[in-house]
Amino acid sequence: MSLKRNILILSIITIILSLNLNSNRIEEKVINNYIESSSTKTSYNKDVLGILEIPSIKFKKIIYNKDSLNNNVNKNIEILPSSDLPDKDKGNVIIAGHSGIGDKAYFNNLINLNINDIANIYYNNTKYTYKLDNIYEIEKTGMASIIKNKNLSTLTLITCKINTNKQIIFIFNLINQASIN
Repeated sequence: MSLKRNILILSIITIILSLNLNSNRIEEKVINNYIESSSTKTSYNKDVLGILEIPSIKFKKIIYNKDSLNNNVNKNIEILPSSDLPDKDKGNVIIAGHSGIGDKAYFNNLINLNINDIANIYYNNTKYTYKLDNIYEIEKTGMASIIKNKNLSTLTLITCKINTNKQIIFIFNLINQASIN
């Protein structure tokens, strides 16, 4: 009896892993398609707003439109409702993501970032390049005080500090934007 149960459990785990691997391959395909030609929207990426890339930690993730069901920290990274889009002059793109345990803890490696590291957002046929300027912690209360230079366009990343009641805020300043087509 236990042999059948073990085989069943192993089969279920194998199916789950293959579904997750397939999902990762699809996301990688969407990311590459978007970066190479963001004007070419296909049916499976119609709610993609852009791509967030942080080369120093080998991070690439889809940013979904604000009204997408996939724009949710319990599924992906989330562009917050109060966020500006990258093309707004002196705006602030605000993205939150989980850290910790689980397959949705996409921002685990943000803790490895250093001042002057680069982040890119691919949006609307343009690559926006940001440089990390400030990292600070706040109490986790559901509200975040964002300290940024109001004269600059910025990218703000927010995640929890693992095993604490704090959040870490990463402020990047826009240093370049260039057409990708």
